[in-house]
Amino acid sequence: MGETTLDALLRAVENPTRRKILERLARESHYPLQLSKELGVSQQAVVKHLRALEACGLVMSAEEKSDLGGPNRRAYRAKQYYSVQIDMGPSLFHAMMRPLQELSSKVPEYGWAEDALQGARQEPDPRRRVRLVADAIRRLNREILGLEERRSYLLKLKDSTMREAQGTVEDVIGSYDERQVLYYFLEEGGPTLDRIAEALNLREKVVADILRRIEREFALA
Repeated sequence: MGETTLDALLRAVENPTRRKILERLARESHYPLQLSKELGVSQQAVVKHLRALEACGLVMSAEEKSDLGGPNRRAYRAKQYYSVQIDMGPSLFHAMMRPLQELSSKVPEYGWAEDALQGARQEPDPRRRVRLVADAIRRLNREILGLEERRSYLLKLKDSTMREAQGTVEDVIGSYDERQVLYYFLEEGGPTLDRIAEALNLREKVVADILRRIEREFALA
């Protein structure tokens, strides 16, 4: 299996049944027959979806012993950590996929969450452990909601600012390619030369010449 790309990931999760499968596998492992009954989809279709998700690297499977003493069964569970963001507006488009790595060090602002998790892991009483993680999850949900609200506000401001930039740029730059390079430069926050060339299907030398002209014209850092 090759590296998972944004296009491959979007193809894998475009089907609503696959998204429902991933939602269940994110909670605990399932057998194809279980998923078939829960989703009201044939087992053959479920297996086909699972194979597609496995090929994309989103799920993994392993044989497990049957509780009823029959032949081994293949159980599936979620595997990868990804975040996909697609921002769209009249003057804004940005699509990004990034892997979410395991926590390597504490972020001071959210140290309480790691402390709560550690405390839950050390709690011998399973009922109290559930209460501890439930309290932490509720607080994390509030934090995430607050971050999403701030992000939405900033994106709207960025869209309005890009719209202002576009109206101004059209007044002073006649070349289409030069305008596209400048827009991409502003949108992406100063990307590398090869990224601009690839995104706009231009030769790197052309992009380099345009960037030099833009720097002379606007004195952009």
